[in-house]
Amino acid sequence: MKLFEEILSGRIELSQLSEYLTNNVIVNVPSHSVHSLIAGRNRKTYIVEPGRKNIDINSSYRDFMVLTNFPVSDNFNNEYKNVEGPGKDRYIKAYEVITNNKETFNIETGLNLLKGTAQQSGDYPTLISLIFVPEESKVHFTLNGDFTKIFEFSFIHKQIQSFEGFTSNKSLKLTKKGVLLSELEDW
Repeated sequence: MKLFEEILSGRIELSQLSEYLTNNVIVNVPSHSVHSLIAGRNRKTYIVEPGRKNIDINSSYRDFMVLTNFPVSDNFNNEYKNVEGPGKDRYIKAYEVITNNKETFNIETGLNLLKGTAQQSGDYPTLISLIFVPEESKVHFTLNGDFTKIFEFSFIHKQIQSFEGFTSNKSLKLTKKGVLLSELEDW
């Protein structure tokens, strides 16, 4: 959570993230398991898995990455079909859907994929699923495995709004204070 705060507040620039991750051990807060994709301008992207190796996507020569609450860093050099670890079934499914739909992949395809790979049971059910559209500087996301309501966040306007499945249009300007998921769950 401290890493998020440091990045979102601007105290750590994305250009400094590699050095920060080298010099600091990232751990989860109690009772939470968070695998994070941190993306910025020019598609500079990192995957941060607390307690594991961090991944600088730009140095990997891959055109996409799959993040499904699965130990990506433990399997980074394995072919996707040969990965091991809890959640490998969701990881393999996501990888295959993206590979087979690269030319036509869109928000709807992505959300359907996320719905099909959401962790519905166990100790760490999926709390948030999101699709980042770099060309539009937008993220489309769902909460708590409810894919009937889709939210949209604009990095340009720093605003969250209802996108699909809501009874009325809602929006909320993002401030440095942030937004609690409980504020959005009531929409």
